Amino acid sequence: MSLKYALLGFLNYGPHTGYELKKVFDVSVAHFWNAELSQIYPTLKNLESEGLVEMKVDVQADRPNRKVYTITEDGRRELLEWLAAPAEAEQFREPLLIKVFFASTLSKQELIAVLRHRAEELRRSVAVFEHGCSIIENFAEAIGLQREALFWGLTVDSGIKHSQASIEWIEGAIRRVEEMDDAEFGTRYAETAPVDARVSVDTLQKLKSKAPNVFALAHNTGASCE
Repeated sequence: MSLKYALLGFLNYGPHTGYELKKVFDVSVAHFWNAELSQIYPTLKNLESEGLVEMKVDVQADRPNRKVYTITEDGRRELLEWLAAPAEAEQFREPLLIKVFFASTLSKQELIAVLRHRAEELRRSVAVFEHGCSIIENFAEAIGLQREALFWGLTVDSGIKHSQASIEWIEGAIRRVEEMDDAEFGTRYAETAPVDARVSVDTLQKLKSKAPNVFALAHNTGASCE
């Protein structure tokens, strides 16, 4: 997702400064999209140069002036076109899976500890999401956006479901690892049986040419095998 459209979406609710947009990001969509001020300010300038937002300086006597951004009709039109278009898949990244991929170099106990730690993090995330569900309606009512509560809640529900699915996968992975022989762990390939990189690359290229769509799907979704 482009930060450009996220900013237009928030500005469609009403005018904001860059600092206010950062605060809104942190308490509303941070569970699936995060943005830093160092990204927000340049993007706002680009939106202004494209005519999608307007900036006005709010002069304040007792504090620094505020640069307030407002969406234009062109900006609203482009936002609506983007919202109605099919969503493109983002590249899947999960640090835990990189650890699991190379986990044969760990001991069984080390890998299980890594998996259990991530599961605990996810359980805490579920608790945070569930708490968020309980306050969405009150928050929406306080700022006069009751109609939006359903849609905000759907994104939080997605976070809950994804976290629960990840916990289920981790618990299954732990069971499978526990059943494995300890001898399967602690391998140091570079020291004992280095892999020929040219053979590896050639083999993967041949496999990829036979099933290109399968490789593309796995690349975008993080698909795995049982």
